[in-house]
Amino acid sequence: MSDEHDPTQNAPIDCREDDVTDTDGLSEAMIKQINEGTERLARPPAALLVTGIMGSLEVGVGLLSEYIVTASTGSEMLGSLAFAIGLVIILLAHSELFTEGFLVPVSSVVAGKMPLHRLIRFWAITFAGNIIGAAVIMALLVVAYPDMHPHLIEEARHYALMPIDPQHVILAALGGMFLTLVTRMHQFTDEVVPMIIASTIGGFLLSATGIVHSILDTLFIFGGLFTGDSGLVFTDWLSFVWWVALANLIGGLGLVSALRFVQAGSVVREQKNGSSAAARGHTPEPAQR
Repeated sequence: MSDEHDPTQNAPIDCREDDVTDTDGLSEAMIKQINEGTERLARPPAALLVTGIMGSLEVGVGLLSEYIVTASTGSEMLGSLAFAIGLVIILLAHSELFTEGFLVPVSSVVAGKMPLHRLIRFWAITFAGNIIGAAVIMALLVVAYPDMHPHLIEEARHYALMPIDPQHVILAALGGMFLTLVTRMHQFTDEVVPMIIASTIGGFLLSATGIVHSILDTLFIFGGLFTGDSGLVFTDWLSFVWWVALANLIGGLGLVSALRFVQAGSVVREQKNGSSAAARGHTPEPAQR
């Protein structure tokens, strides 16, 4: 399938009132979301891989913060709050987690601005980057913090040997939902402070609620593997990550993104119709400046 597209198809959507009949905050947020999704799907593979690697490195910082605070205070809730540092860093550094790609990039495909294979490429490369970053940061933490080994082994065995049952599948679906909700909150503001608050909420929920997350829990499993004392092997991670990533995907798409597209359906339809017209050669006249 060719990656060449009509330039009018991927052009940013003009937010003027005469182009969009519904100009409330919901419509403006949806237009912003589609534009951002188009930009992210258009990134070259190397950029996607690097942002994915950075995302896991920064989650590792949050994991270390959680461990240090919990060990120092004895409070798991304070440790969970400290873990949110990782998600705040991801936000401010413009890094990427696989589970952050279930709303904004999808909206570009739903609106007809980018083809489906670009979304699949985005997910695959970002996920690969996350896994590489997870291996790097956990190899470093295992060497730098030997006192952390018992904690890593306990968490690694918990996740790697987790059964595939309704409870854990739902917990994984909720993991995808939580991170997609954070992404959705980001779309309703351009201010940094509200975005930081949203990321802090998401980080706390990710750590404190016992949900199952394909990337975060991969860090734990890799940490346990790298200690050499967990009794786990690489195939234990493989048997864990495939179904958790799938459940994360279903939770993010089904419990947040699909409802978002229904909520802003009129905007999505307008933009999809515009993309279809552009693909047929009916290019709209340039906007008057």
